[in-house]
Amino acid sequence: MSDDRSQMMFDILLGIQKDVGQIKRELSSLNLCVSALEDHFRGTLTTLYGIQADTSHLKSRVDRIETRLGLNEAEH
Repeated sequence: MSDDRSQMMFDILLGIQKDVGQIKRELSSLNLCVSALEDHFRGTLTTLYGIQADTSHLKSRVDRIETRLGLNEAEH
């Protein structure tokens, strides 16, 4: 009876080991996906900040042009 119990415990532990191995592989894959998403998000933010800087620069230029042409409206 002791050998049967030992074999049963061994089989259970072997199954758990296989499950843990599968979980590790899936977690590794998910980590790669999250890293890729973080890189993509970082690139998107960089692009957004660049657009924001360009827009600010263009607004400054338009403001100077309007001032030179006397097109500034009285502020309310």
